[in-house]
Amino acid sequence: MSNSTSPSLASPAPPISAPPRPADVGSLRRSWRRGMTPPPNLDVVQWAERYRKLSKESSNGGKFFVSRVEVARGPMLWATEPGVSKITLMACTQLLKTTLIENVIGRFAHVDPCPMLGVFPKDDAAETFSKDRLAPMIRDTKVLTDLFGEAKSRDAGATLSHKQFPGGHITLVGANSPTNLAMRPIRLLVCDEIDKYPLSAGGEGPPIDLAEERQAEFKANSLTVVACSPTIAGRSAIEASYEESDQRKAFVRCPHPGCGAWQSLEWERVRFEKDEAGKIDTHTARYECEACERPWTEAQRLVALKRIEWRQTRSFTCCGEPQTPERWAPLAHGVRRALCRHCGGQAVPNDHAGGVASKLYAPKQTIRETVTKFARALRRGPETLRTFFNTQLARTWKEGADAPDWHDVYARRDTYLSGTVCRAALILFAGVDVQKDRLEVGVWGFGRNRERWLVEHRVLPGPTNRPEVWADLEAMFEETWQHDAGAEMAVRDWGIDSSGFTAEVYAFVRSQGGRGNVHAVDGQDSYASAFLGVGAKDTTPAGKKLRRGLKTIRVGASFAKQELMGCLALQRPAEGNPFPAGFVHLPRDVPEDQVKQLTAEELVTHVTRGRTRREWVPIGGRRNEVLDCANYARGLAAMRGWDRWRELHWRDLEAALGIEQARPTIDEASLPPAVAAGTLAARNLQRRAVRRSRVNNRPMR
Repeated sequence: MSNSTSPSLASPAPPISAPPRPADVGSLRRSWRRGMTPPPNLDVVQWAERYRKLSKESSNGGKFFVSRVEVARGPMLWATEPGVSKITLMACTQLLKTTLIENVIGRFAHVDPCPMLGVFPKDDAAETFSKDRLAPMIRDTKVLTDLFGEAKSRDAGATLSHKQFPGGHITLVGANSPTNLAMRPIRLLVCDEIDKYPLSAGGEGPPIDLAEERQAEFKANSLTVVACSPTIAGRSAIEASYEESDQRKAFVRCPHPGCGAWQSLEWERVRFEKDEAGKIDTHTARYECEACERPWTEAQRLVALKRIEWRQTRSFTCCGEPQTPERWAPLAHGVRRALCRHCGGQAVPNDHAGGVASKLYAPKQTIRETVTKFARALRRGPETLRTFFNTQLARTWKEGADAPDWHDVYARRDTYLSGTVCRAALILFAGVDVQKDRLEVGVWGFGRNRERWLVEHRVLPGPTNRPEVWADLEAMFEETWQHDAGAEMAVRDWGIDSSGFTAEVYAFVRSQGGRGNVHAVDGQDSYASAFLGVGAKDTTPAGKKLRRGLKTIRVGASFAKQELMGCLALQRPAEGNPFPAGFVHLPRDVPEDQVKQLTAEELVTHVTRGRTRREWVPIGGRRNEVLDCANYARGLAAMRGWDRWRELHWRDLEAALGIEQARPTIDEASLPPAVAAGTLAARNLQRRAVRRSRVNNRPMR
């Protein structure tokens, strides 16, 4: 067989390439030069005004100008401010939140490409942002179109949640999926509407915390942006984040000649009149300067909004003195840093930049329109008024029975130390809260005038499905606490929460049956009383309750919480004056965290389908074990009759502790006159004495 190839089948020789034409060489040089030239080092404002094109779906289609909403300039500049690693923006609706997120994403994708993650309340919200916000921005901004490429109809759905570009990618996920939050390392994290996030993503922890853990590889230059309108005070995630920041506010200058005072625009400076019927006259709405108190016209307000300075307002301590910012450094990177009045140093760190902005900074909404919305909210009720505060004023809404501020409670501590019992505390009760990995024990002292004292709060670590931690609790039953009178006091009754780990608690209480003072406690949502009675838990095979079986102490938890919050709000009297009834005493060395837990819940009113329901909810995700222990101890005290004890009972308790009572001096002038013998009064006294002797000598049945 021949292996030769037919000439007719041989491949033709490749043609000799012609030398490149001069035009092709120039094009090649220009392309090479563009490829070797790094992107311009622009901040977010410079990038947006140079490259950003607003889509036709926007109300301001065309070239982007930040001066249209000048208040947005500062937050955009913070993204490249040296030292800033997190930005919190608590703002009203339809002002600057989404624009900030869009421009930050666009700038970093073009100028400083990196892996990004966008987190939204749910997956469908992430897809909506991708289709309605991100895709139009990429389509209408040429530099982004070149980076991301033209979207194709056949793969548009597959790239809604993940888009790649040279040097990085952006992933959009919902906050309810822990898998998506922990999928890949990221450098830039943007979180929108964080108050709508679940408290825990799939039971693995707060979504933002999970997402921020993915920035560990980019710790040196990572950036987190969180934005939202606030919701309920104490439960708003954006409010908590803003309080942790340097608390920047937007200042404007009074437009009146001769004044020029710088001030942040506050709702309290909005003025309006009311008619004879008490209704708000919106035609009289105006803003008044806090310095000269002269009203601003709408034109003057718009002039003031053309120049805005963001300033740090968080209080600080410098040169050994607590201070509120009064001096600021020159404007740089969109903010004026707070300065110490003594040394002149920048006293407030800027690693966490936080800003707040209301509709008073919106050039498209007049003061009259804002007041009109307020008047409508007043007419429609609390729910609409809450929406006004959240969406228009960027303020949280306080509802229900407010728990006292923990700072105030902490500031009025007593002088005694933990582990000791004050002289006026005459009996001890203890509550035990059961958690998966620990037991928390609160020992409380009770005395006259409905006063009570926190004696000690102790944490016993260990898995509650193991016997070791229960042995530690049993050892506490043998402990005593030193009373001021010198006696050693034991706890009268111990109450252990049985709602969470019922089997373990019941087994332990049964093992302590010989003591007679260890009880399983069942907290119930009731306002009837602190003690609601005893419930039988053991039954016969036929379902009949055993008379001598396990009993639970039913405690009105809602009653106890409401009573305690009212008592914690009582103020300490002046020196030498008696304490008010119900005063709650705390030791001098009580930790701040325990006081936060003691004030960790507030009463919130819900209206569902026309029915009103009250519920105690945690404030800002605080733990509440100290509060629960206090409520269990209160229920045991009510069970023993603390609320109705008379003076004779208190004297018996004092006698048992060795407390001597001062005998009152007898004023002879106040003694009744002697009764003369043989008179009618003397005969009546003799008859009453005979009747008393017969009653006292009567045999007992």
